[in-house]
Amino acid sequence: MNSRHHMPHIQSAPLRESSPSRRLAVIAMLASCGLILFVFESFLPLLPWFRPGLGNIATILALLYFGFGDAVKVTLLRVVLGALVLGRLFTPVFVFAIAGGLASVVVMGAARRYAPVFGPVGISVLGAIAHNVVQLAAAYLIFVKSDELLIFMPLFTIAGVVTGAATGLVSAVIWEKSDGRVVTVS
Repeated sequence: MNSRHHMPHIQSAPLRESSPSRRLAVIAMLASCGLILFVFESFLPLLPWFRPGLGNIATILALLYFGFGDAVKVTLLRVVLGALVLGRLFTPVFVFAIAGGLASVVVMGAARRYAPVFGPVGISVLGAIAHNVVQLAAAYLIFVKSDELLIFMPLFTIAGVVTGAATGLVSAVIWEKSDGRVVTVS
């Protein structure tokens, strides 16, 4: 028997121009990947308050591909679902994560819109610094209320630069490789 194998047709399309269902699917995949990275890094044997922010890669990509609103959705999904998975919903850790995550995405969204000179790495660094500063502010306002807590500000800022650069580089590589497009097989 002579049978022909059908080869799939491969095409790519800009994500911003994709159908609503494709857009939703990509946002869900980004949130899922961000959640997996968020949960994974919670098991890394690092200092309790120091995490690399790997889940933020998904937020940065959502911001680059779709814009601020969808980046907020990805952030909220990964932080809330991550807290549910880890049993930390409505704990102090959750308060820090949600406050830092929202501050980060707001700063990254503002940088993307109003300071186009920043690419993925710069956007990520700004977001990581905002995340760390807001977490420190939340610790001060809600839990510790001691000016001595501010001695950690330089350390948190340096950590934000380092971790933000790392996650920004990963995001930049993915963004540049995709050229803002998603590959589909039909």
